[in-house]
Amino acid sequence: MENKEQKEEILRELLEMAEKCAVGSGADRPEVKWLQKKFARMQRKYMLKNKSQVDGVLYERMEGHQPKTATECLKIRYWRTGRYTPINREQCLRLGRALELTDEEMLFLMQGYFDHSENVYDTQEKWSSASCVEKGSLLRQLEESYLAGIPEEEVKAMNIRPGEREKYFRHIYFTDAFHYVTVSGEHSMEMLRKHITSTRYDSELRRQMRLQGEIPRKTMLRHLLILNAPMVSLETVNRQLDFLGYLPLSEDHTLTGGERLDSLVIRLLEGYGEVFNPRQPRRSLCWLQEACREMDRLFVEMKRPRMRFMHFKALEL
Repeated sequence: MENKEQKEEILRELLEMAEKCAVGSGADRPEVKWLQKKFARMQRKYMLKNKSQVDGVLYERMEGHQPKTATECLKIRYWRTGRYTPINREQCLRLGRALELTDEEMLFLMQGYFDHSENVYDTQEKWSSASCVEKGSLLRQLEESYLAGIPEEEVKAMNIRPGEREKYFRHIYFTDAFHYVTVSGEHSMEMLRKHITSTRYDSELRRQMRLQGEIPRKTMLRHLLILNAPMVSLETVNRQLDFLGYLPLSEDHTLTGGERLDSLVIRLLEGYGEVFNPRQPRRSLCWLQEACREMDRLFVEMKRPRMRFMHFKALEL
């Protein structure tokens, strides 16, 4: 049911929730508390006297030699307390192996604690694997349906012939993305929509749509929200995240800094489902874009760039 008052009320609730979800601490993460239990399990198993000894054992297992000074173990302590996370995928995997995690636990370590995908496709051999090809097929299907759903008048407004929209996916996506974020006052939307503006984003988008290299979960979430719109739903996004090797949206999940982005996006999609009008999908999409813009504006004001889930660097001129 489409209702102006309902839309305004849901948006107010979202902004109130966004302000609360943006404030977090790595030490308070449920994922860090889960990791601490694995540290404690190791301590019991090997009858180590204290946590510092556990840190020392893990350091030796990861680095292949004993720490020469106590400060060398600080990174282990910081991971254990939630102050920092491992710097990259390989370091995180080495931590998991040192902790003797099971396959199921390793999966949660990567998807939940580290907030990354299950696998990374970073070589020619991996790009040709059945898994990468199958997942890439989904993204190609989403790209095709996304382009087919863009109204002809919008395509013409970008000086693109309707029959050639497939050639300009990057520019259409890039232009569309501006509707979801706060645009700097010094740049007009007309300037931002110029074809030349989006060219620097070409290689990055091509790589991500082919699943080549490390692709942050937040980046993939943005792709799924934009490409599925206006028919986007929580169920669809979660199913696709899971298929692509990412943790589906979860109320308990936090970013590595402790921010509760998942619960906010869940409420956003639930709210969109409440106001969505199947007879006027593009009009409904305008509400979704407005909601994302308002939250993005709030995160800018709060100086919480990690929460700007629809923003990406190439949008900054």
